[in-house]
Amino acid sequence: MSNLPYLPTGEELEAQRDWGGIEQYLLDAEQDYPEPHYLLEYGGVGFSPLGGIQAMSGQKKNGKSFVITQLMAAILGAGSERVKQYLGGLKLREDTVEHIGHRPTVLYIDTEMEKLNTAKVLRRVHWLCGWDLKKNSDYFHVLWLRTVEDPKKKMEIVNAAINYYKPTAVFIDGLRDLLTDFNSLDESMPLIAQLMKTATENNCCIWNVLHMNPRPKNDDESKMRGHLGTELGNKVTDTLSSIKKKEGERVYFTVTQLDNRGKDMPDWQFEIVDDAGVLGIPKILSTPIVKGSSKKVDAEKLLPIVTALRDILGTTKSMKWTEIVEELGPRLGLQEKATVKKLKLALDNGIIAHLDNDNKWFIVNEKADEILRNNGLDAPF
Repeated sequence: MSNLPYLPTGEELEAQRDWGGIEQYLLDAEQDYPEPHYLLEYGGVGFSPLGGIQAMSGQKKNGKSFVITQLMAAILGAGSERVKQYLGGLKLREDTVEHIGHRPTVLYIDTEMEKLNTAKVLRRVHWLCGWDLKKNSDYFHVLWLRTVEDPKKKMEIVNAAINYYKPTAVFIDGLRDLLTDFNSLDESMPLIAQLMKTATENNCCIWNVLHMNPRPKNDDESKMRGHLGTELGNKVTDTLSSIKKKEGERVYFTVTQLDNRGKDMPDWQFEIVDDAGVLGIPKILSTPIVKGSSKKVDAEKLLPIVTALRDILGTTKSMKWTEIVEELGPRLGLQEKATVKKLKLALDNGIIAHLDNDNKWFIVNEKADEILRNNGLDAPF
């Protein structure tokens, strides 16, 4: 210790100090830094924190714009009976609204679709919120930038719109169109840095829609396109992915949280219904669609999960997703991340479902009993 160089302190240190502009970047240990304020929640788990950037991804024609519609309607239509009916456990966080002190606003920016399709997104949101389909709202603004050829000009418009409207949440449907080459680090890094800066300075959420690369054969996972996708994936607080599936004649979509910096939330499924005519409205399903029936090998894998869930939920009890995770982990001897994977496996196999318009989950007795019987055990019914 005696060989260490002398470190000046107090007035001596202050006299020698040349800040060089760094003082504004110093973190102060004496300050309290609040936990993030999540704008949205699903299954009682918060996501999309104010001041962060987020990603919505998936293969082409796999329902990304429908997911964005759900997120925007949840933010704008809290209290709407249609939002409650069609979006279920996807909700606006009331304590975050109290924090910002005003009704949230949304800016939707479409860079790639035909004008009619963009208008349909607008009207789907209006319909879910219970608004007049052909009357503009002070809380929801839409920009259509398909005909703006220069990516730099598009980005200028995006920045100008954010500065003008000061939205609570921004949705950029077509991030790739804000630069010339999505494989260029020289373009990708400044773009993502600008989005992070804008989100932080405006204390808003910025959602970015970006396609995934074509999925490799026999692989359920893929990555977002190019260096842009890599850079975006490294910086976001949440990444959601949408996958289109088919069971018999029924077409549905599964939304999965691929990455997050908070708690893991459950997947949700939705299908498109014609309740608003040609608009097509995404409706979240309370009871999951299970692809095929459970085979014996699946039953063996699911047995410890079903047994633990029966101990926790019995046959009639319902609990929040986070509460189930807290109780399930010790029973399975797993940490939180691994526990969530097991619980999602139960969800994928139809063993648990959520109550309509609620964030509580219950055990699907018929499916749980099937797993028990396939393992030679007696079921309660």
